[in-house]
Amino acid sequence: MLAAGKSPEEVLRQLLREDGDFGGEGIEARQVGVAGVDGRSAFYTGSKAASADWAGARRGNGFSVQGNGLAGPRVLDAMERAFLANTGPLADRLLAALAAGDAAGGQKTGRESAALLVRTPDGFPLDIDLRVDHSSDPVTDLRGLYSMQAARQQVIGAGIAARRGQFDQSRSMLISGVALAPTWPRVWIRAAQIAIRIEEPQLALQYLMVAFSQNPAWAPEEIGEGNYAELGMNPMFHRWVSAERAKEPLLAYRMRGAATREERIRLARRLLEAGHSREGAEVLGELPRQSNESVDLTLLRATAFAAYGDSPDAIGQCKAALEKFPNDLRVRMRLTQLEALPGAGSGR
Repeated sequence: MLAAGKSPEEVLRQLLREDGDFGGEGIEARQVGVAGVDGRSAFYTGSKAASADWAGARRGNGFSVQGNGLAGPRVLDAMERAFLANTGPLADRLLAALAAGDAAGGQKTGRESAALLVRTPDGFPLDIDLRVDHSSDPVTDLRGLYSMQAARQQVIGAGIAARRGQFDQSRSMLISGVALAPTWPRVWIRAAQIAIRIEEPQLALQYLMVAFSQNPAWAPEEIGEGNYAELGMNPMFHRWVSAERAKEPLLAYRMRGAATREERIRLARRLLEAGHSREGAEVLGELPRQSNESVDLTLLRATAFAAYGDSPDAIGQCKAALEKFPNDLRVRMRLTQLEALPGAGSGR
């Protein structure tokens, strides 16, 4: 209704007119605030809501705050100050207001629930819809949920930045994202996968070590599909590769037969991930070279060569790729990393 041009007062009147006695109560029990993007705002407090000691509302440029059954006017005072003083995203400002109201006395009958809802133009998963329905400290619990949500959003944003070639931005978002949810293994694992895509293997390894240390059950679930081929020869990673996970790709290697090109690439990734670098390189060597070979496959060949110590051939793969893709940031970063290795030589 606001987007259609109605003023906050007009929106409020329509909402109350169409209330429909939801929950068995009418508008006498309602408290509603409306704020538009142009800064105008309006509020309504029904007679039943106003009779709850203490009840009140206020509005300002771009906001409305209200409550009933509160410890006193200081609750709204604190919420208003906190909202106006905070310059972060809307969700941060709303949460700051909730925390300030809680610290100022909150609900007269004590703590019970808290919620945070923010819709975004991009929709899910960037929307925020969190609630704590029953808790002795609901605002703190809500803040914990929000931190996890914010962490997920940062990591999602890092993935988007990576796909756009914005590797520095992606790395910064990964670091800030995992810091928001330090005890959530899932977000560390997602961050590790993105770190691999932006040619940050040490960062990926660090993230996986945190996740697997927090919950070792994640390791056998994550390892085995070849998603971490770039880390397969690192001793710190390899200690999380179970004997079963190390054996499975070897059996597939011995029985590969007439596998398709895609199946062989996947098998090579699984072999490299499990530490079988020569077998992985052999499987890749069986693939006919194509003029339109992808950057991903070229970098996988470089991974295989480097894994068993053939840095010159790994460097040669990257240099050949640069001739075809001179602006590819991943290839440039990988080449820099390989040329820094001891005994890298001149490459071929």
